[in-house]
Amino acid sequence: MTARSVEGWPRWLAALLMGLLFILALLIASWLLRTCAPVEPSGKVVMLEAEPSSLPPPAPPDPTPALKAALEDAATDGRKLAAEFAALEADLRRRLALCKPVEPPKPPPKPPPVAQAPPPTPLPADRWAQKDLTMLQGCWRLGKDTRGSLDFSGRSEMCDIKAGRICFGTNGGGQRSSTAVCPSTGTITCAAPVTARFGNDSTLGTTQPAVRCNPPKANWNGPPNRLTCRRVDDTLALCRDGLNFEYEFRRE
Repeated sequence: MTARSVEGWPRWLAALLMGLLFILALLIASWLLRTCAPVEPSGKVVMLEAEPSSLPPPAPPDPTPALKAALEDAATDGRKLAAEFAALEADLRRRLALCKPVEPPKPPPKPPPVAQAPPPTPLPADRWAQKDLTMLQGCWRLGKDTRGSLDFSGRSEMCDIKAGRICFGTNGGGQRSSTAVCPSTGTITCAAPVTARFGNDSTLGTTQPAVRCNPPKANWNGPPNRLTCRRVDDTLALCRDGLNFEYEFRRE
């Protein structure tokens, strides 16, 4: 090595050291600048997995195929049941046709009707001819309801006159009664004793005295109310009084 090279060595080393120091200063200055300067946001997007509870529920399965299958099975079962029912019904009809119907028991024979005696004849011809007064026993209806004029002490009034009534005992004695309803006088009732006798001409006659009615303002004269009765048939006789009024004589 020459003396010139030895003399240049310290300079070269000093220059190297100065360069290293300069680089070190640059690095320190760069670090300080990065620390103090604002950091730009990173453009990297981090994907986070969502929580299982926040995910939408899965869509329910479509029930249509299962319902169709169940409906088809039900229809098949229905057809089977209908076929079985028809077979059972046909078998029942066949068995019923083989059965003999049971005849209902016959009712017991009705007892023969008991002959009833006919009601007695009110006015038998033989007893009338025999002038038997006992056949008159009981009560008889005389005439029908009618309307007529009644005299009250010189004053006449139109009244509703009810059918008369005669009741006899066993010997032809009895009582005759009459009722009239008048607008002004009111209800008038009259009753008189009567006696019945058969005449020689096959007529039945009755006599009665004059009596005072109720109310007393009305009188029931005796002779005009005498009766003469002729038998018509077994149930009817016609009677006339002294004023020529006709009455039907029937059993009550």
